[in-house]
Parts: sequence; C-alpha cells; structure tokens
Amino acid sequence: MPERQNSASSTWWFFLLFPEGPDGYGPRQLMFTIATRAGGRMRIADVPLQGFDPHRSLAAGIDRFEAAAVGWYSDGRGVYDDYLRHAGPAVLDLPGGSLTCAAHDQPEYAMTFRTPRGGRPTLAADIRGPGGSASFETWGDLDATISSPVVSMDITTPFGGTHYIGWRRLNFRGRFDLPDGPETLQGIGFFQRVCLNVPTFPWKWIWAAFPDQSIFTAYVPYLGLNLFRKGYKFFRSNRLEQATLSITQSAAWIPPGAAEPVLFNRMAATPVLGRGPHPEFEINARNAAGDHIAFTAAPYGLSRFYIDRPILGGLVESHWNYNEYMFRMENLRGSVAGRPLSREQNGQAFGSLEYTYGLGL
Repeated sequence: MPERQNSASSTWWFFLLFPEGPDGYGPRQLMFTIATRAGGRMRIADVPLQGFDPHRSLAAGIDRFEAAAVGWYSDGRGVYDDYLRHAGPAVLDLPGGSLTCAAHDQPEYAMTFRTPRGGRPTLAADIRGPGGSASFETWGDLDATISSPVVSMDITTPFGGTHYIGWRRLNFRGRFDLPDGPETLQGIGFFQRVCLNVPTFPWKWIWAAFPDQSIFTAYVPYLGLNLFRKGYKFFRSNRLEQATLSITQSAAWIPPGAAEPVLFNRMAATPVLGRGPHPEFEINARNAAGDHIAFTAAPYGLSRFYIDRPILGGLVESHWNYNEYMFRMENLRGSVAGRPLSREQNGQAFGSLEYTYGLGL
C-alpha cells in the first residue's frame, strides 16, 4: 500500500502453524514471514537488505521491493532458526494474487504466498530454504469472521496509521521437509498482514490453541523502561522489568466453530524473571460480565527477530527487538460464559507469545 506509506513504514506477512499432535495442537510450531521496512541499508533478523522507497510506483499492479524471508521450526524441545533466512527481491503481484521473496545469491531458496482464486478463503505457500522446505494450503469458512481473513484495523491519520488483516483461526495441511525428516502435517494456525505506518513500538501478543480448537488471543501495546534496550537481556529485578504502562488492552476467547468470541477489556501479561532461561508470563484477562481467564505462559523455545537501522547519518542505530516465545500453558483457571476453565476441563494448550521492546525509528 505505497499510497499510505512513509519513512517509518514497515510491512510483514506472517504465518504461525500448530500441527496436530497427541495432546492437541502443539508443542510443535512453525513460523514463516516476509518482512520489510522503509529506509536505506538495514538488518532484519541480522540479514542485510535495502529498505523500500515509500514513494515507489506500481506498474500494472506489480510492487517490487527488497525484503527478508524468515522461517523457523520448533519440535517442542528446540528451535531450528536456520530453516530459512535470507534477503532478496520481493515481488507482490496484485492481479496474480502472489508474493515471492527469493534469495539474492541462491534464487532456488524462496518463499511464496499465493491466494488461489474462487470458493472459500484460502492461502497457499511454497518455501525452500537451506534448513528445509514446505508446501501447504490454508483455508477457512465464510460463516464467521474468526475463520476468515478480515480487515480488523484500518487507521489513517496525518501522523501515520495501521492497516491490519487478521485470520485468527485457519486450517492447514501440507508436506514439510523438517530437520527430523519429511512429514505430512495438518492443524490450525494464524495469519496476518500488517502495514504499520508508524515506528515499530513495544507490544505483547498472544495466540494459544486448545485441543477443541478454542483460541485465546491478546494484544497489549505498552511503554516501559526497556524502550531503548538493545539485545536479549533483562533488568536485574522484576520490579524494573514490570514497570510498564499499557497503551490499550484487548483479549478474546474464541470458541470452536462459528460462535462469537468473548471479549476482555482488561488484560495483563506480566513478565516474571528467575524461573528459567527465559521469562515466564503471568496472564490475566477479565471483563465486566465476570468472564475471566488466568494462566502462566511457560516458554520452552525462543526465536528472535529484530530490526537494526542506522539513523542520524549513521551516528547511532535504531533497534527494535521481537522475541517470539513458544510456550506451554500452565495453571489455567477462570470461567468463560459460565463454564470453568482448567487443564482437566479444557486439555493442554500451547501458544506463541511476542514480547517486543525497543523503538524502530
């Protein structure tokens, strides 16, 4: 969307997949993204690339720019960050309904997303990288906004804005060449396309899946003392790490099928240090109707994604850090629509939690 973009703009397309397993969906997870930002030379996920020109023109609906393609796989024990990670020319073909990002030096390594025409909402993907490959299709239903891609945020102001397409629960099936061998996988997942036309800022985001395909999701943009933090490190005390101010709070419990979600207007995701190699997060959400949910997000894996960009003529470097934790839900409690929540009642849930900090100027 070049007509909306400015010098602070960033854009990304993002798949999160939870294969079906013996305990529901997870603990295995896969993520694939194509991401780019306006500007000159920079690094995304430690991959050098040239940022896009926000004033570029489109020819016959073809948008060309440089981007980073990143994919990782977690087997529930470790994380394979080298599944795919490269920068190269990206081509967004609007009439053809496709987006491709191939590697500069090895064009056989590429990530492609496609929107097959007709029928139900679908997205397909083909990925080839040094650590594996994948070919899968995702689909949903038109009977509920939850299972269809929808524009859930469209903000335009003189100072920037956001255009957000979210697909909060999708089905997928495909063939994956994983570090532990080739396999056909199916399950549920999430997709988003974000056009962010303000500097990247800190937030916490959660997407967790239960065995019956219920979903808990939350988003909390915030300000804290870690606004100018660089690298993967934390304060020495929980008091300092937790000294944050939420800008807004939103969360939802999404039942299986076409039922309407239960919304929460009070939401907290509190990092707690000292319990392991990564912070754990105490999650609490509630609404005025008395619905509430609480649990501990206990990470078992981490993938980092960050943007480093020189500013002020190269005198300093802007840094925005995106930490993506794979977590097991522990100590679940609460009640939604009069039904109690617990591990025994709802089964074991797994999730993804983004804990970002820094400021992408």
